[in-house]
Amino acid sequence: MARILIAAESRWYDELRAVAYYSESEMERWILQHAKSLFPHHFVIPFKKDVVSRTTATPKRPDLALIRHDFSAWSVVEVELEEHPLSHVLDQTRVFAAGSYNAPEVAEYARKQLKKFCDKTASLKRLSNLFSKHAPSVLVLVDRHATEWQEELSRAGVDFCIFEIYKNVVGQFVYRTYGQYPAVPAEEAHCRPHASISNLVEVIGNFTFKKLRKGGQVEVVYDQYLTRWDLFKEEGKQYLRLVGAANPLSPNATYALFRDKSENYFFRRS
Repeated sequence: MARILIAAESRWYDELRAVAYYSESEMERWILQHAKSLFPHHFVIPFKKDVVSRTTATPKRPDLALIRHDFSAWSVVEVELEEHPLSHVLDQTRVFAAGSYNAPEVAEYARKQLKKFCDKTASLKRLSNLFSKHAPSVLVLVDRHATEWQEELSRAGVDFCIFEIYKNVVGQFVYRTYGQYPAVPAEEAHCRPHASISNLVEVIGNFTFKKLRKGGQVEVVYDQYLTRWDLFKEEGKQYLRLVGAANPLSPNATYALFRDKSENYFFRRS
């Protein structure tokens, strides 16, 4: 059974699924309660509208929708318990990915949900433009990591996020999150591994590192793991040198480095 120790409290939290039963609707409620922390650059609303697949005419209903604060992109979200069959999740997400979204109808619905759940007033024109011009990405939020789920959803082009719930004996909750949570880049650059030094990557072009640790170190998230790098400049170029023994980046690939609006750094294979 997984446990989390909050050292400042000297208190243990047990994984809730090991000690109690909860439903998808309860998990969805917890996500909505902490939406601003989980998705700081998005409005999060319940999205209980049938989506019909363009290819099979099969209707399915998602749970949530994310709308970027600048109304430039959106996502539909399926909240799931890991104990449910993967086949069910794939059936749902295939429909959402190939869904037919009636822009005027969805805009009217989203406008009401934004006002009710986010206290945000948005124009129908702006929302209609979003839904008519941009297909949504699809994201699955599940209460436990499962390698098979991650592999199958990745092949289907669906983002996979984990939202674990923990509780202590006096009824307080903590949450652990990881996976492909959406981030909004504030700055991007290409990176390439050094030709002869295995733990070194070059940052191509201009890129501003605004958040550094003591000693000029940079923490960068890659593939759900936090890595640490020494930042230095030489002959007008910027380099990152891995702090540690095993470089997670392939020497035969190129990567994108980006900084989000919360001053966090990420690598993604490009």
